[in-house]
Amino acid sequence: MQKKFLYFQPRYVEKFQCDGSKCNARCCKDWNVFIDKKTHEQYLQIRPKADSEEILSHMTFNDERKEYLVTMTEKKFCPFLNEKNLCRLQLKYGENFLSMTCSTFPRRTLNFGKFFERSLVLTCPVAAEMILFNEESMQFEFVEVSEKIHSNGEKIGIAPVNTAEGFAEHMLEVQIAMISILQERTLSIDQRLILLGFFLDRFDELLTNETLTSSDKFDALKKIIAAYESKKFLAQQMPRMLATIQFDAKKFVGLMLVLLETLYGTDDFDTNKVLPNLIAKTFGIVPDANGKVSATAITANYLGLSDKLKDFSARRATFMENYLVNEMFLNCYPWRHVASIPKNFGVFVATYKLFELLMFAAEQENFCSKKDLLTLTDCFLSSADHNNHFVKKILEHVSDDIFSTLELLQP
Repeated sequence: MQKKFLYFQPRYVEKFQCDGSKCNARCCKDWNVFIDKKTHEQYLQIRPKADSEEILSHMTFNDERKEYLVTMTEKKFCPFLNEKNLCRLQLKYGENFLSMTCSTFPRRTLNFGKFFERSLVLTCPVAAEMILFNEESMQFEFVEVSEKIHSNGEKIGIAPVNTAEGFAEHMLEVQIAMISILQERTLSIDQRLILLGFFLDRFDELLTNETLTSSDKFDALKKIIAAYESKKFLAQQMPRMLATIQFDAKKFVGLMLVLLETLYGTDDFDTNKVLPNLIAKTFGIVPDANGKVSATAITANYLGLSDKLKDFSARRATFMENYLVNEMFLNCYPWRHVASIPKNFGVFVATYKLFELLMFAAEQENFCSKKDLLTLTDCFLSSADHNNHFVKKILEHVSDDIFSTLELLQP
């Protein structure tokens, strides 16, 4: 009997099918496609030998990774694509001849010990369209996965999740509570993030309480989750929570400028790069002769657009909700970075707010068709997720106090 593995995942995962003809094979263009050793051995064994040699001729050995790297064509496309943007290796030899890189993307799988989680990254336009433009709340399910799909001949990378000691078995309960909070449509997106901050503050306080036994912590966790999932609690406590939060516009703009400069550099505001220029035009980010920008002037511009921002947030609430839920689940917040829960929450909030500014600016500049928004999402996440300097900078600038982070949000 074939072994089965238990997966928790959004329902969209089962519906996804990779099709380069639908997205112009974006993940096969101008990317680093590494060929793992096992796949390289498979290519060596292909017969006739001339076919093997033709395949291997498109690869060079990478000393740093100790793996082979596919050499892109002059147009920066993978040389193994056919005229319909489909992989000719897969078509001729089968899916098991795909490398680990190609077998995995756009899926990401996490290992929680007793079960696994799987979701899709938004840098895949087919996945992003399916996820972001769904008007229904994202649904989740448990499924049994066969060994063949689970490992695909050991070509599926599975990342372990490091949580607080003894809490791995309770992670699912925490995640479901966080999803429930982010999908509370009676609240604005910022209000949901504020509620999430209060929840994580209670959770972090519980985890760091050295006077409680593990059993006591688990019992207390169940009570906290039950409270935050209660409509009665929401009605009674949410107004009090919101009343304690004061939005700090200057602090918010200052952080956004730091993150923008880290991702793109101030010089990029004078080029034709789409992402920084959309925000620069909308909020009046104009460097002076010394390359400096006035945070005070930009704060005033930002506040002057507050009504339009609120209207945008309300109209795009479903899109933004799906983005947040997917990013939280995909990256296993608040445990994505080797840092405290408050720090991880700060990264989650700050990255989202920068994404929100980009989407708002795109709409103001009439760059907001479905295709435009998918392109911007891809560009933003490709920059933010794969830029180690950006990750380091954002961890440096977000607070280790959840309530300080909540000042970046508008109640």
